[in-house]
Amino acid sequence: MLNFRFCVFFIFVLMLAACSSQQKQTAQPEISPQEEHILVKAERLLIEQHYLDAQDTLNSIDIFSLSELEQTNFYWLKAQLSVYLGRGDDAITAMNAVQPGAFGQLGHVDPNAPGFLRATALHLQGQFIASARERMFLSGVLTDALYEQNHQAIWNSLLQADESRVEELASKTTTRLFKGWLDLALIIKRNQIDIDKQLSKLRTWQVIYEEHPAAKELPGELGQLEEYVETKAKYVAVMLPLSGKLASTGTALRDGIMAAYYQAKKAGASVPEIRIYDTSKTKSFWSLYKQAILDGNELVIGPLAKQSVTRLQQESRLPVPTLALNYGKRDASENPEQLFQFGLAVEDEAELAALYARQQGYHNAIALVPKGPWGERVFKRFSETWQSEGGRLIEAQFFNGKGDYNKVISKLFAIDDSERRARNLKKQLGARIEFQARRRDDIDFIFVAALPQQARQIKPTLAFNFAKDIPMIATSQIYSGKPSRIKDRDLNSVVFCDIPWMLENSKLKRQIHKLWPKSKGGLDRLYALGIDAYQLYPRLGQIKVLKNSSIRGQTGQLAMDRHGQIVRSLPFAIFEKGLAKKTQGYVAHAESQQGTREGF
Repeated sequence: MLNFRFCVFFIFVLMLAACSSQQKQTAQPEISPQEEHILVKAERLLIEQHYLDAQDTLNSIDIFSLSELEQTNFYWLKAQLSVYLGRGDDAITAMNAVQPGAFGQLGHVDPNAPGFLRATALHLQGQFIASARERMFLSGVLTDALYEQNHQAIWNSLLQADESRVEELASKTTTRLFKGWLDLALIIKRNQIDIDKQLSKLRTWQVIYEEHPAAKELPGELGQLEEYVETKAKYVAVMLPLSGKLASTGTALRDGIMAAYYQAKKAGASVPEIRIYDTSKTKSFWSLYKQAILDGNELVIGPLAKQSVTRLQQESRLPVPTLALNYGKRDASENPEQLFQFGLAVEDEAELAALYARQQGYHNAIALVPKGPWGERVFKRFSETWQSEGGRLIEAQFFNGKGDYNKVISKLFAIDDSERRARNLKKQLGARIEFQARRRDDIDFIFVAALPQQARQIKPTLAFNFAKDIPMIATSQIYSGKPSRIKDRDLNSVVFCDIPWMLENSKLKRQIHKLWPKSKGGLDRLYALGIDAYQLYPRLGQIKVLKNSSIRGQTGQLAMDRHGQIVRSLPFAIFEKGLAKKTQGYVAHAESQQGTREGF
């Protein structure tokens, strides 16, 4: 995963280096003292990471009053700011506003910085291959430290590129450097579930491209691939409830795991022996867990029940790596060694919604979430992330989900206050007055957590309350997963995050839907979770040890925090003409966010 903070590492380093040497520059064309002061202030705010203040400072400048050199500096700062805010389109627009090579006239700009900035902006736009190409052009002029970082950035961009596009270019390109990168990316993309085949293909690639820079220093997790193949568990216990109240959830997870297993086996991959344990048939999960270890299992996938995960958290160290498919009640910092937790935590989505809004340059937010523990969890993570990123939370309302949203939304936008003022005025004047209710005008977007049937009522109610133009950002619960132009037409323009499985019609998804028809229903996301659990099991040690290591899964870009919890970065989509359409690449979690997750 390529976090946008990581994307701008190069520009930040080069900017600092250039600033330290700025005083050594010879005479430059004159800049008016007033505008110079404002531009310097904006640059200082950028370096200090006060991005919203920097944005306000730049917006206060009259571009037409600037000299040509001042305008160049203005657009350079504008492009940097847009990248830091995750707005690739704005960055490209700013860079295209000046003549090619114009940034080189600025004495304080490193010659390589514009190239890095453009590459990062292209990545943020979702133009992953173009971004990788841009970085390839720059790789020959870098110091060792920056070369390694650029090397990894090329790889991360190609991993996010569409597989069919990578295949097309690999078949056409005649440039050996570029084709080498593309062929390497295809090895990973085509063999997500089969780690053994990945290693075999990698060894062949290294022979064919022995002089390729990536062959000399394998990017990301590839350097550790052989080690993890050799230590991959040969006996795996799957511990899930297959009867009782959690039977449907447990069965869907099991079927997802087995679907991935059979697909790998059919492709000729080396697969483990999987032993199924029904946790609903025992009163003591811990006893069953110990029995699974005595049976010779070298790794455990499960359990699902929260109380069972909590029981595992009580140990200081587990005997074998254990991938729980839920989160325990204890704080994540108390997790024992070899316990890993993985689930579809809504906290991940609330955090990403806040970060996405931050990247759009929004300042002021309001929130609309359901009453109850689930809604409180969503709101807590959203508000914490939003405010930690410098955003302002103006108002929040909780709805009961019974269908009357007008009252709640009226309060949210302070329309009832507007109407109350009108009534008071009419009473004071003792006369009839012309009045039209107005909403407050300091709101940039609304964060919503709601089910499809709820959201289909909420969106029209927003329009009724003069808020049709307010952007709405939502969690995955808003999307049923079943395309419906009629039912979802009222959701047009709503932006939401969701797992790739729901937004992409992959070959694996089509195969599994054909073999397991039940996977098309309301349990679709759980099948994807099971698939990813199988994909993760041989790589747990890899993503734990390797910083910035991640796996492209069906439930998101999967990485691990310092407590052993799997963190999901997700793509965003927008409703257009009643259909969900993927909009951009993955939004990564803030490095500072280490909040707990509740899960099921």
